[in-house]
Amino acid sequence: MEFLLYYILRRIFVRMELTPDRIVVTKGLLFRRRCEIPLSAVTKIEIRRTPVLRLLRGKRVEVSTLCGGTFFYLRAWESLPFLPEYSGATVRAGALQCIAGAFVDTRALSGVVTFGLFLNRIGGVFGSESFSRIMSAMVGAAEGITQLLSALHIGVPRLTALAAVFVGTAWLFVFLRKALGMLRFRLSCGGGYITIQRGVFTLYEYRLVRHNLTACLRCDTLTTLLLRSAPLYCHDVILFPPVRQRTAERLLSKLCRLPVNRLNSRTNRVIPPFSALFGHCAVPLAWLGGFAAALLLTFIVKPVAADLIQSMLWSGAAISLWFTVTYGIYMRLSGASRAGGVTGLSFRRGARLYTAVIPDEKAPLYILGRNLFQKFSGMCDITLAVAGRKRFKLRNVPHRAIEQMFLR
Repeated sequence: MEFLLYYILRRIFVRMELTPDRIVVTKGLLFRRRCEIPLSAVTKIEIRRTPVLRLLRGKRVEVSTLCGGTFFYLRAWESLPFLPEYSGATVRAGALQCIAGAFVDTRALSGVVTFGLFLNRIGGVFGSESFSRIMSAMVGAAEGITQLLSALHIGVPRLTALAAVFVGTAWLFVFLRKALGMLRFRLSCGGGYITIQRGVFTLYEYRLVRHNLTACLRCDTLTTLLLRSAPLYCHDVILFPPVRQRTAERLLSKLCRLPVNRLNSRTNRVIPPFSALFGHCAVPLAWLGGFAAALLLTFIVKPVAADLIQSMLWSGAAISLWFTVTYGIYMRLSGASRAGGVTGLSFRRGARLYTAVIPDEKAPLYILGRNLFQKFSGMCDITLAVAGRKRFKLRNVPHRAIEQMFLR
């Protein structure tokens, strides 16, 4: 509907001035809003063509800077004068790499939210009967899982099985969407831009400005650590699906012009000591202790619905133990390094390990924080604030070594 209104009333509501050095977009009828962006401030240009837009022969263009951006619609044959035509060498990702990238990029919590919104939209468009059919199918699947586990002498309440089926379906739904969006992945570079093209039904094209790259991220999970390959991100855009360390360094050196080879030497790298293990795993250890104490209490005092409560506590204890092990592994792989005008920071965020490669001119702020316990143990937290209001934080590293590295 937004595109149709724009397509029909474009001359009334929207005025655009697209020149080789400036983007000016004016929207509104009674209240005009003018957005003027010099091309030197642009960090990312996203061109998206959904199936509906492809049917209407249109495309959505979003121009982003470090402080915000704007978007507008164009017809399919209209070109942007500030984007160069590039027909050089293209690096293509394999199908397995694309599927692995979609697997790493899929998160259970975001999948639940997206799937819930999808069910709400399905019920609003096709009526409540369609929503009831989907939910009844999930309830039937949960009952089947309960019966199968009971045959194996494993008691699982129906509510727990239903929650597992819902979360699994939501994750699979988002994974399939991302897998389709990751196929036909192509990467090229030329004219000062890094061009990323992907998608099957919805076509995505990202143009990243090379001289405005703030930080390149490598995202690791336990799966990618076992496979020894992880995807690369830049400006919240996947730069390439999972690749090995040497290939990632080669891509970052040639595309982003970052001397990442110097960051891997152990002489200029600061890592958290083994004594800081409790500080890194304190939260999941606390949850594990709470679940274990509550579970022990259920064996002493039999509560109402003891099977349901015990199964939930067992699940919570298992998840807490998994997070404890994960945080411990990530702590041993964390660290900070600095060489050749480039800073490298490996840090944990959530259940993922990120490795940021940041040019020194793009990280203007270094923050060292110390609490009461860290003052006695000689530890600190280092935070790198880069342009675009993004911060990368590494916890519990030796204070003296970090101070010499960043504040000398």
